[in-house]
Amino acid sequence: MKGGGEHESDVREKILETARCIFLKEGYKGTTINSIARAAGISPSTIYLHFNGKKDLFENLDISEEEALQDAYNANRTSILQTALILFGEHGYDGVSMDMLARESGYSKATLYQYFKDKEELYSAVMQETPFYFNFLSIQPEIDGYDLEAAIKKIGLAYLAVFDTPERIAFTRAIIRDSKRHPEVSSIYHKNGIGYVARCVETVLKRYTGNLQEGVDTYLASKTYVGSLFGFAIQYKIVVGVEPQYGDEEIVDTLTKIFLHGILH
Repeated sequence: MKGGGEHESDVREKILETARCIFLKEGYKGTTINSIARAAGISPSTIYLHFNGKKDLFENLDISEEEALQDAYNANRTSILQTALILFGEHGYDGVSMDMLARESGYSKATLYQYFKDKEELYSAVMQETPFYFNFLSIQPEIDGYDLEAAIKKIGLAYLAVFDTPERIAFTRAIIRDSKRHPEVSSIYHKNGIGYVARCVETVLKRYTGNLQEGVDTYLASKTYVGSLFGFAIQYKIVVGVEPQYGDEEIVDTLTKIFLHGILH
């Protein structure tokens, strides 16, 4: 009997753990007893042996309905952005409409407008939420403990890694293609691409102002470094048919040494 009780306790804990994940992913309204049962690998009737229903189950979790709804909102927004990234990469700015995005994402057009007021705002969001942004957030705590050269290299490698996914490669090609017809696209890309990475580099440089040559424009110097990295990304990752002569580590190592040699005492 005691063993059976422990077994039932394990089942209950499994239900709660699975339910928490589903509620946070889908929100309260989007979650059903059936979806929890499927994810847990048990029957809905087993859940009803432990809880009176969805409301009872939710109340046994230490999360608010607002939190569940917010997490579902974020998950839906991320899904829309991922679809937009692929479509903009395949069809360019002019080739994508909100109707197309609604069709491909599985959301209604009205739902899309709850997240983004128009296509330009959506495009800007795709640019702003680049992999580098998230890469930088993850490496920032490490960088704070690194010396100058190691920190700059870490940023350089994180930036080049952005161009390792087919979606980002296609998106960058589309930006280059669309920039002549849509100068605003270039502006968005510059601000949230090279411009953002350069600001990250400049933040590190400013911790070493006493080591820099007099009169160095730290932002311009940082853009020079990032621009060089982008040049290699274009050569080896964006342009088709060019066999890379050097790996990311070699490129970043060399450019960092040249860059720091030019601005340090």
